[in-house]
Amino acid sequence: MEKVLARRYRPQTFDEVIGQEAVVRTLENALAAGRVGHGFIFSGHRGIGKTTVARILAKAMNCRRAPGPTPTPCGECESCREIREGNSVDVIEIDAASNRGIDEIRALRESVRYRPARDRYKFYILDEAHQLTDDAFNALLKTLEEPPEWAIFVLATTEPEALPATIRSRCQHFAFRAVSYARIVERLRQICQAEGIAAEDEALGLIAAAGEGSLRDALSLLDQALAYGAGALRAEMVRALLGRVSSQALGEMMAAVADGNSREVLERADAFLAAGASPAQICQQTVGMIRNMLMCRVAGAESELLALSDTERKATAAAAERFGEEDLTRFLQILLRTAADLRFAQEPRLHLELGLVKLVQARRLASIEDVLASLGAEQKKTPHDATGSGAAAAAGGGGSRAGGGAGRETPPSARFAPEADAPGEENAAAPERAAATEPPAPAGDPARAKVLARLEELKRTSLLSVLQPAVWTWAERRLELRFAGEAAALAPLAKQDSILRELREVCRVTLGFAPEIEVRVVEVPGPAAPAPATDGTPAAERAARHPALRALREHVPGHVLRTIELSE
Repeated sequence: MEKVLARRYRPQTFDEVIGQEAVVRTLENALAAGRVGHGFIFSGHRGIGKTTVARILAKAMNCRRAPGPTPTPCGECESCREIREGNSVDVIEIDAASNRGIDEIRALRESVRYRPARDRYKFYILDEAHQLTDDAFNALLKTLEEPPEWAIFVLATTEPEALPATIRSRCQHFAFRAVSYARIVERLRQICQAEGIAAEDEALGLIAAAGEGSLRDALSLLDQALAYGAGALRAEMVRALLGRVSSQALGEMMAAVADGNSREVLERADAFLAAGASPAQICQQTVGMIRNMLMCRVAGAESELLALSDTERKATAAAAERFGEEDLTRFLQILLRTAADLRFAQEPRLHLELGLVKLVQARRLASIEDVLASLGAEQKKTPHDATGSGAAAAAGGGGSRAGGGAGRETPPSARFAPEADAPGEENAAAPERAAATEPPAPAGDPARAKVLARLEELKRTSLLSVLQPAVWTWAERRLELRFAGEAAALAPLAKQDSILRELREVCRVTLGFAPEIEVRVVEVPGPAAPAPATDGTPAAERAARHPALRALREHVPGHVLRTIELSE
């Protein structure tokens, strides 16, 4: 029977070891200087070369063609061949997971007492050493501290913290690193060339990513993929084997999120499920893509933080342009919570769909800190308003947090619903307040009309309420938004990065370009504002007409609990 790729291409010398340069260099220098210890701990991720390096070290210590320990074993002598094949009488590999008791360690201690049968040193390689019992560790302790001069121990483990401190203090600890994505892809390409296999770069990238830093896992997947594809290696075939969704399809789903199209997002998810992907797999891949999009925004598309092929890198960078760092951070918070829910969910599809819909809703949320800060700044700037000075309203209820933002979209008819504590006053003021928020007629500005119509189509009512009262002035590819009078209270909201970014994106889609946007507050000339009018006008009505309260209610739904005169 032919050997699998992971065994056929197992490194046989230190030079062939991939991704463990620090470990290899230290061992080579120790061998050259004759300062090799008697006890080692090799720790790290699965499938990254711990046992392989232990075998190479055994060959380096026992190579018969060298007069003593050497960093370059020949690989051809009887000792090197037997160690390579795993049948050397003086190199004993023990699976500590199944030989974990004190009786097995007592037998090991007994065999250590005798000299090697043929080689210079007896090597004991304990794989998964953290599985040993406490009694077994105690039995091994004295032998590790004062072993015979011909005995060397290597404890390989994926959980070094599980080893007793008394064991760790008696050994040299080498921490092996996960192999990088680029190194795994390079190694897979070399093996495919050696085997005469035509492989697509994207297919190799998918296998390398699925290996998650383990070269052995990647080689096992390569073996499986070659068997599935009858010797060929194509990206579509690897995706089908791994049950993964294509990056292009995920990018199209994220484009639907950017457009606020919940229906298309759910239809995409349904297509993924129908193709055989599980809800957990879809969620995991979406998290991975959003993470890569965030890395594109933070570090750039060429960053080494992106473990992607060139094709996927370009697609991810293009998708990231439609979102800000704040958006992507919110998305990750939502989907990480969704992934945790999916582990124990009885209706995994429902949890996945709910998480995806939350992505669409998250873009409509404004940070409550930003809203309150902007309103506070405006209140400091204009402490007395001609129509609403002298009265303050305490609002409560209705706000909710989701994915790091605050505020929910509410129908226009519900934003100025009558309040429970003063139905007469609120009903009387409703027509006047509704009229105050009506936008100017956009007939003279077709560009403005197109942009506002697109926002209405996307149901971005909160953004509309901020942008409609402004006067729009175009100068080539530059847009100036001017706020005057009561509308000046909305200027701090319009200056927020999230609003400007979304407005530029909508302009790009509807007008064909993304303008530079400037927000200005225009002072309205006229006599000084009169003293607060309290003669006959109810405080609740004056407070309800105040632009700061109206803007706050656009973002944070709630109801007025009570209204008082500030003079009181």
